Amino acid sequence: MKVSFRFRLHIVDQTLPKGSYAQTALVDLDNDGRLEYVVGQSHGDIFWYDYQDPDHWTRHLLGTDSPSDVGAVALDVDGDGWMDLVTGGAWYRNSRDPQVPFSRIVFDPALSAVHDVTVADIDGDGRPEVLTMSDKNDLRWYKIPDDPTLPWTSHYIGAPVHAGLSVGDLNGNGKLDVVRTDVWFENPAGRGTAWAEHPIGPNTPPPPDFQPHFAFNATYSVVCDVNGNGKQDIVFTDAEIPGGQIWWMENLDGQGLAWKRHDVYVWDPEQEPRRGAYHSLYVGDLDGDGDFDILSCEMEAVGGECPPRWYVWENVDGRGGDWREHVILDANLGGHAAVVGDVTGNGKLDVIAKPWRPVAYNALGGRMFIGFLESLNAGADCEFEPKGE
Repeated sequence: MKVSFRFRLHIVDQTLPKGSYAQTALVDLDNDGRLEYVVGQSHGDIFWYDYQDPDHWTRHLLGTDSPSDVGAVALDVDGDGWMDLVTGGAWYRNSRDPQVPFSRIVFDPALSAVHDVTVADIDGDGRPEVLTMSDKNDLRWYKIPDDPTLPWTSHYIGAPVHAGLSVGDLNGNGKLDVVRTDVWFENPAGRGTAWAEHPIGPNTPPPPDFQPHFAFNATYSVVCDVNGNGKQDIVFTDAEIPGGQIWWMENLDGQGLAWKRHDVYVWDPEQEPRRGAYHSLYVGDLDGDGDFDILSCEMEAVGGECPPRWYVWENVDGRGGDWREHVILDANLGGHAAVVGDVTGNGKLDVIAKPWRPVAYNALGGRMFIGFLESLNAGADCEFEPKGE
């Protein structure tokens, strides 16, 4: 059966202050049962958007002076039933009033420039912990104290790389392990106090013409069972290099000790122009057939040889052996740190993304923007419908 992915593009905002933007989330901040969009400047202001309809959003200031570079995660830190935001070494307590910015509370003043942030129960106590990483800090997890306004205790996991943090049970023992692009760290006791490092396999080396420090060992990763055999695999994108690849590593033995690479997309310079970096990754069921599909976008700031596009790779056989590429946006607008969720409340998965930094030749005249792809569900063809300026 032919599957199509149809979305309508809406421009949420073109008036954001200048800066580099990441720190994205889709989360219900105001307890109205609907998702709000969060985006923040690197080391600057953080904003959240209250959805009214696809063409109408209200922007609010969430907080100022973010210590984070790229990463953020939504979490009810203080357990009061209202979602907060963690960025770098600070968390922002929900003010419960859209007109009042969240309170900024520093839990580690030495932690800054964080690229990856995620949440998981690392020590098995039934409560979430916060994991962070960048190439300027180590890979670590934080225990949140009963009084989260006090300093949080950090625990070392491993040496850092620029990006590629994810969490999952890779050896099937019921304890959460940690992925870091090229290796994974086994949590043998399930308490996060001792870690055993195991190789996964190499990612794509930066091309000779693009080798800044952040281009090495920089991926997005997601732990999931791609082929449906009950073993946890890992999906990767090359997040910081032009001409990058998308692939998944099959967990052959279910113990994370034997891996087989399966390519989803590999650039062939004989067949097409070089694409921009894939600094987004969502893995989930995007066509309703019960298996895992992959979504990503090309960046503007680390661009390719043609205007950037947004993609879905359909898991055709349901086992990760046959992938069909769908272009879901081709409008000379790049995407970075895309998030996916049912924003409109109609049961369909929508997509929101923005550039890290816009380029002067994008479709909006070099303006910073937030793009919302409203899901129109399956139709006759894969297409997008531009709307807005």
